[in-house]
Amino acid sequence: PVGDWRSSEGVFLVERGEMTQGWHKPPRARSSRRVLRLDGEPMRGIPVAPGDKVSTVYPDPPPVGITTLPGHANACSSAGVTVLEVHDRIAPNGRLHQSLVVEELQPKAACEHADLPIALVPNDRIGTRAIDEALAEVARRVVEAGERLPLTSGLDLLARRLPRLHGNAPMPVVGAGPTRHVDAIEAALLATDDSYLAVQGPPGTGKTHVAARVIARLVLEHGWAVGVTSQGHKAIENLLRAVVAAGVPPEQVAKSTRDPQGATWTTLATADDLAEFAADHVRAGRGHVVGGTAWDLTNTRRVGRGQLDLVVVDEAGQFSLAKTLACSVAGDRLLLLGDPQQLPQVSQGTHPDPVDASALGWLIGDEPVLAPELGYFLETTWRMHPDLTAPVSRLSYAGRLRSEESVTGARHLEGVEPGLHVHLVDHHDNSTWSPEEAEVVRDLVHDLLGRTWHDPAQRGPDGGPVGPRALRPTDIIVITPYNGQVGQLRRTLDDAGLGEVPVGTVDKFQGQEAAVAILSMAASSHSDVSRGMGFLLDRHRLNVAVSRGQHSAHVVRSAVLTDFAPRTPAELIDLGAFLGLCAAAVSTATAGQSEPVPA
Repeated sequence: PVGDWRSSEGVFLVERGEMTQGWHKPPRARSSRRVLRLDGEPMRGIPVAPGDKVSTVYPDPPPVGITTLPGHANACSSAGVTVLEVHDRIAPNGRLHQSLVVEELQPKAACEHADLPIALVPNDRIGTRAIDEALAEVARRVVEAGERLPLTSGLDLLARRLPRLHGNAPMPVVGAGPTRHVDAIEAALLATDDSYLAVQGPPGTGKTHVAARVIARLVLEHGWAVGVTSQGHKAIENLLRAVVAAGVPPEQVAKSTRDPQGATWTTLATADDLAEFAADHVRAGRGHVVGGTAWDLTNTRRVGRGQLDLVVVDEAGQFSLAKTLACSVAGDRLLLLGDPQQLPQVSQGTHPDPVDASALGWLIGDEPVLAPELGYFLETTWRMHPDLTAPVSRLSYAGRLRSEESVTGARHLEGVEPGLHVHLVDHHDNSTWSPEEAEVVRDLVHDLLGRTWHDPAQRGPDGGPVGPRALRPTDIIVITPYNGQVGQLRRTLDDAGLGEVPVGTVDKFQGQEAAVAILSMAASSHSDVSRGMGFLLDRHRLNVAVSRGQHSAHVVRSAVLTDFAPRTPAELIDLGAFLGLCAAAVSTATAGQSEPVPA
């Protein structure tokens, strides 16, 4: 029933619609099609975008030629639908609504009809056969081993066993100097015996830089075959680019790439070419690096079982435990890179624990910082000013994260104290959008623009240092938990001539940085919060939002947002963490107040 779909991502519920162009067959087209205008609501506020491929759902009885499966209340058409146009608006209840123009193809067995769909659903489901087969192999190995769990990297991770080093040696100690983490991680991997190693890299700590140099040493000095995987192609390619920059020749690094522009590695026409690329380097006795998704590393036509010396999982704080276990069959060792204290993996389904957990999230458990016997914590950020790092460190890293003061401490923004600033706004009955907060954000942006900004670490196109300059719109990012507030902020800033200021949800800005980050909480009070206080005050989201800033971060929130009695231990912990974050602000101002009050 449609009423049960409100928690589903990718679903668009149709409230009304019309056929703007009837069934017709364009020249050289194989099937008839029609154009519809559909108004409705995307579930969970996740917008439909132009170009999306979806399917139509019809109530039972559906049009002739479309079948309702036994026990189902609705029928899904087998024909594809393409979203041509999208127009957004915010409803009075604060939810995102959209008007879509879509082109619907006619199913082969269906007749032309005038019925309108009641919903649109995703039709880009991806088969998981290769991953399923890899997991089945792991399971068979466990069964065949009897009572004792086999000693492999994936099963070590699954059982939360400590990494196994040759001779039961302890984890190499991190020394001193700029390459201290590279040295220790390389030594640990060389001593690892078919096991795993974890590296936790908080924002700005150079996780990619460190990993690339470790991979480069293993490939160039030890002839290792390394596979790089992650949740998405962008993260994989970012690490491959860093590996080439670290000194591995492009001809020894390969990945199938849809858009080769900007690629610094060897681009393959198809993922199936990974096998031949690897074979050529094995015959030549050269180390090499291949990049691919979990589907590539578990597909034996592309990467053979045990073919790699090392499987590197980037963004392992988002990469599922199940996928990690599947990818482990491709190599002798696992290197997990990421940060469980940032946003968790984006999941399209609900699974029993611990399948929903990320690899690093499963390993680290409820602790904020990775235990030293499991791997390494990169404790120094090169992004945030020390005064901004301090509250972030207390919020998410047990006070162990610090700044490289020689770089970050020299950043200066005229007339603005570095660190966290809180702006209290008086508003009521707002759930997922707040015009009052949007106006405060607009005024704050106006106040910041044009101030002299100096970052000694910034380099120009010629590689030389950039001197003091005026703060630009693109030096500020505006973040909010809700899509409804994204729309409100975008309209308010656009109307003020501030269209160049980036605005988005926390998810959009993960991995990015700016001189100043502004976070708008949007909701008025506990009773108004959509999706619960656990979502709004989630420490992972707060961590990502605040840590985007290089110099300072501003939290814009209702003055009464925290005036409630927690009902669960989790709510108590989240509320306490948020209050602690706000208490660490260098200033707190109330909207309309001329001067901020020092903390």
